Amino acid sequence: MNATVAQAYDEEFIDIRELLARLRTRWMWILASVVVCTALTSAMAFLSTPVYRGSVVLTAADSEVAGMSGGLGSALGQLGGLASLAGISVGADGSATEEALAVLRSRQFTDAFIRDLQLMPILFPKLWDKQTGTWRTDIEAPPTPAQAYKYFDKRVRSIFRDKKTNLVTVNVDWRDRELAAQWANELVQRLNAEMRARAIERTNASVGYLETELKTTTTVATRDAINRLIETQIKQRMLANVTPEYAFRVVDKALPPDADDPIKPKKLLLLVAGPVIGLALGVVGVLILFWVYAPPRRAVGA
Repeated sequence: MNATVAQAYDEEFIDIRELLARLRTRWMWILASVVVCTALTSAMAFLSTPVYRGSVVLTAADSEVAGMSGGLGSALGQLGGLASLAGISVGADGSATEEALAVLRSRQFTDAFIRDLQLMPILFPKLWDKQTGTWRTDIEAPPTPAQAYKYFDKRVRSIFRDKKTNLVTVNVDWRDRELAAQWANELVQRLNAEMRARAIERTNASVGYLETELKTTTTVATRDAINRLIETQIKQRMLANVTPEYAFRVVDKALPPDADDPIKPKKLLLLVAGPVIGLALGVVGVLILFWVYAPPRRAVGA
């Protein structure tokens, strides 16, 4: 029994020695793999078009809106359904922020941004003929707004919200570092303008409805509650009119990054990864050949 075990260990040791010998004899293969992978990753590092990131850091302005809504809860409690018909409600904390972020991600908002800034030729430069100022005639069809939205939403714009600090970061990744910062700032400015316009439109409609109801109401308590609602809506409308940063306040606006600081390609990572990947592929390739073409072993104890 001991002899059989010793023989098995001995054969395993022989396999390892043969394996190392095979690696030594195939060192040219491994070296070639390292050289090829290093060349490929180096080409990616130095020939790829750099992509830069413009980032805007924001904080929600919910607290200001909430401060203007003092007394709204009691008035809503008295009027109930009437307030709902007027389009007035007290949302949960952060609901205005969630609404603003949903608008920022929306197709309608993004389409308007791309259209107003005339970004279609910039987003699809290979399909655009600069000389004629039109889409190339040798393509099946020009890109659609839907394609532009998908590309912009997946490849250009990204939004992150830190639940702990409630800070929101809007990123724009693009090949032109000036445009990356410009687009990021423009997105935030347009979002605040959009949310302001929506708030003004909503409060105007609410005030108009409540004033109409006030004319037909004779109950003193109900009239007092309606007046409080009107006062609150007027305050919110005033806030929207005088506050450019209505939905978000800018903590840190986007600035063009340095020319030598793209987010990709990561040159150092690629230059280090190339030789490592090449070495791994070369060794694995030699091992596969060894296991495939190694002569069969005689069974232990045969």
